[in-house]
Amino acid sequence: MRKIITYVVAAGAFLSVLSGCVVEQPGTLRKKNRNLSYLYIPGRSPLRPQYQVYHSTDSLSLLRVSIVPNQLLFNQANKEGNYMSYLDVRYRLFRIMRNKTALADSGVVHYTVNLKNIKSRTVEKNILMHCALGEKYILEVIAIDQVRKTAVQNFIYVDKRTRYSMQNYMVVDVGIRRQVFSYVVDSSRAMKIIYRDQQPHDFYVRYFRPDTMIPPPPTLAISVPMPGDKPDSTWKITRFDTVPVRLYRKGIYQFSIDSTVKDGVSLFNFGPHFPAVITPDQLAEPLAYLLNESEMTSLMKQPSRKLAVDKFWLGTTDNVEKARELIRIYYNRVYYANIFFTSYKEGWRTDRGMIYLIYGPPDDLTKSIKQEVWSYGEGDNKISFRFKKIDNPFSLNVYRLLRGETVETRWVEAIRTWRQGSVFVVGGSSR
Repeated sequence: MRKIITYVVAAGAFLSVLSGCVVEQPGTLRKKNRNLSYLYIPGRSPLRPQYQVYHSTDSLSLLRVSIVPNQLLFNQANKEGNYMSYLDVRYRLFRIMRNKTALADSGVVHYTVNLKNIKSRTVEKNILMHCALGEKYILEVIAIDQVRKTAVQNFIYVDKRTRYSMQNYMVVDVGIRRQVFSYVVDSSRAMKIIYRDQQPHDFYVRYFRPDTMIPPPPTLAISVPMPGDKPDSTWKITRFDTVPVRLYRKGIYQFSIDSTVKDGVSLFNFGPHFPAVITPDQLAEPLAYLLNESEMTSLMKQPSRKLAVDKFWLGTTDNVEKARELIRIYYNRVYYANIFFTSYKEGWRTDRGMIYLIYGPPDDLTKSIKQEVWSYGEGDNKISFRFKKIDNPFSLNVYRLLRGETVETRWVEAIRTWRQGSVFVVGGSSR
């Protein structure tokens, strides 16, 4: 068999690649159904900020901002002739009250970045927000590169209902002495956890094995269960303020200062290379959406899973170049599903990840406090999927597909199209 490709998906993107923002009047969060499909289309803008919210006190919270300098455009249009960039960060914090929102805080912060003064790989800033204990919010953030005249928009859920929820903790990478902006870590990194304005003596850890289940097809009115209340193991770390921790096993690690509560900050070990797709297992496992159960079992038993994956893709078409293109598209979708939809499990294993892999980014996306609606095609060919936001003690990025409401998904046709060597496109010609 002819070897056709080296499977490597780049690992340089961040958790939110957003563009095309519109700044609206303050008051309540937008009610009109504007298309937000750009939220899940990678590469729209070179500006890819990362954000993290940290509740430092009962009344104040920090919005932590991190940007890689090469994402900014620098010029010498200043008196000193230095290479400068000018970044604005606009934010609006909305308190969630049942089915409506109310503006709680807003502001604009202007940053001047001098290229010669940059000493690290990232530019990091803090924005102080007024955020009351006992409330839940949604935060709209818009970062604007004033030199390039581009902007990117993010929506961040802010949970301050208790003093034990995940955003009351700050996770620091001991090796680089900086806060992490993703809770996905691996065994190579030593981590330290800071709790609010104090550092407790002990931390309690609840460990859950990796959730390796994938969702069933959208045509089935069943859902994959989420991790339960009972962990696989628990332990206490004494003097955690001086002894960093490493996560050597794959799985979910929830850290809390109180052993009696179910809330805390969760760190996730999905193995090496994540979110990239490199190893034979990482290549083989996402094929579960395209293969039936017996085919998948047979593939996973092959002595060389890499050759088995090659054989599958070559079997979809007699054109090697076309097979390479299918591979590029499919595994790029796996990678970006990991970027956009990862929660307590890899993004490609989630409901949104499943739809993203098979159908691609939605043509139309509407988003509210409680749900996202994805639509593909137009008129009689239109297909829609509705995802409900789920409260989850491990992650603020959990959405569940509402099954049984979709009249037509064309799922069988979509899978057949992929297996026949073409990318499925709703309402258009397959590629």
